[in-house]
Amino acid sequence: MSDPFKGKESIHFSSHGKSIAADLYRPAAAQAKGLVVIAYGSDGLTDTLSGPWATLINGHAQALAAKGLSVLVPDYLAATGTAPGVGVFERIATCRAAWQGALSDAVDEGIQRSGVNPGRVGLLGFSLGGHLVLRLRARAQALVEFFAPVLDGIDATATPGRLAHAQIHHGMADALPGTAFANAEAIQKTLRAEGVATELLAYPGAGHGFIGGDPSNRSARELSKARTQAFFEAQLAAPLAAAAQR
Repeated sequence: MSDPFKGKESIHFSSHGKSIAADLYRPAAAQAKGLVVIAYGSDGLTDTLSGPWATLINGHAQALAAKGLSVLVPDYLAATGTAPGVGVFERIATCRAAWQGALSDAVDEGIQRSGVNPGRVGLLGFSLGGHLVLRLRARAQALVEFFAPVLDGIDATATPGRLAHAQIHHGMADALPGTAFANAEAIQKTLRAEGVATELLAYPGAGHGFIGGDPSNRSARELSKARTQAFFEAQLAAPLAAAAQR
């Protein structure tokens, strides 16, 4: 049975001279089993007309903390003073390196604050956030991405590192420009070529963000969340327990 998470703390950390706000979710246990850094999409950590992203991410973070993991959700767009919304994609070419830098610094901050083993780091990204964490995959042991675009490639700045396991969630009815299901297949191909054990999970009838009250999107939200929690628990928490028994 999972324990309730200890609570959420608002913190700040520095990234290339910028102060970045973040939400830190702590597990009830005295020592976290691992760390998951979550990267939101282009709408930021907001509940907007295009999706209840803050609610969705808060739900994921609380559930992961209940599994004994520390969770850090950084406001990476603040690294460039970029406001969430439709203008974000227009700034990718000039701002992506800074956003990735903020997420990488968030990993370091999370490790330091939580005292976790650096080999027990997970990355979870949604849409644009999924694209960014894929490009930072060398920093993680386990990675989950939801409906990420490939854009100009996920391997331009990433080098194969310790990433061992990845999970991809994508709706078969994703009609947002640049995020068709072919993106998920291309990502899977790249990761598998690097030797990463990669699982592609397709959701028939589900669109971008798995939003909406229809059965397909509702089922995709619920099932993908359960799969994500089980994945991170297995890859970041269970190995530690197994190692302690040897």
